[in-house]
Amino acid sequence: MGCSAGDTIPYVICCQKDASSGSSTGIAQRARHPDELKRDNSEWMVDIDYYLSQQIHPVVSRLCASIQGTSPARLADCLGIDSSKFQHKSSDESNKDAPHVLPVIDDDDRYLGCEPLRLTCPSCSCSFECPPISTFFSPESNANATGLEAENKMDANFWRRMRCLRCPEDIEGCKITPSMITNQVKRQADHFISLYYKGLMMCDDEICKYTTRSLNLRVMGESERGTICPNYPHCNGHLIRQYNEADLYRQLSYFCYLLDATRCIEKLDQNSRATYERDVATIYSAVHPAQLVIRKLRDRCAYGWVQLKDLTVSV
Repeated sequence: MGCSAGDTIPYVICCQKDASSGSSTGIAQRARHPDELKRDNSEWMVDIDYYLSQQIHPVVSRLCASIQGTSPARLADCLGIDSSKFQHKSSDESNKDAPHVLPVIDDDDRYLGCEPLRLTCPSCSCSFECPPISTFFSPESNANATGLEAENKMDANFWRRMRCLRCPEDIEGCKITPSMITNQVKRQADHFISLYYKGLMMCDDEICKYTTRSLNLRVMGESERGTICPNYPHCNGHLIRQYNEADLYRQLSYFCYLLDATRCIEKLDQNSRATYERDVATIYSAVHPAQLVIRKLRDRCAYGWVQLKDLTVSV
């Protein structure tokens, strides 16, 4: 029996009883008529996770957005669905409301997720991750060890030898010069700056995921100008910057951290400084030009300025 325009066809999104809810099969393949579910021998059941995550959770999240202490991840946990799918929304909202200063946390946690600095060997043309200069001053760099300590020792050997980590000892022409470090740091920093100025934005709706560089100047309710998804009214999501000024500043700061020999030396006590005194001058001269370049780029970023209103507390 056929159908014509304007006819209403009832359907329910289902999943097979022997399969997990939220199957990767397309929605069209999982749509079934309600009468088919009423059969005694039916192998289909209502996909509860689909309706909770796609129909109920988005509405509840928008209604509870102004309530302090709630987040998409917390609401998903209350509904009994996987909250990890909504963690990025919570982090984006917390970053938006947080003061524009880097938190006082450990360096490993502060630069978690930053892209590594990759150096290219002039001999074999292979690229490798540039280890932090702090590995040269670590106690494991002079120890005979295995596992993680052995890896730290190999990283320290790079700063001691300034050679490609992958080339054999008898290969010539694999020396990493200060000018090469400077040029490659500058090129990679320009890549991240270009990525920021692309201004890519993506809809935060799980189904939509609309990506664009154009601002939608439609204004609705209390939504910020330029954040309404262009697919409205079919989508009620909001556009989120994929690479914002905080990401750029953190990445450039990470490059500064990798090459900051002065900071590492100041952390050493007098006895330890005497141990590394012979190599300090060589390492400092090798990384100082690159450090000046990347620090100049980072200091041009206005994100490094602290707003006093973010530090004041009203009584």
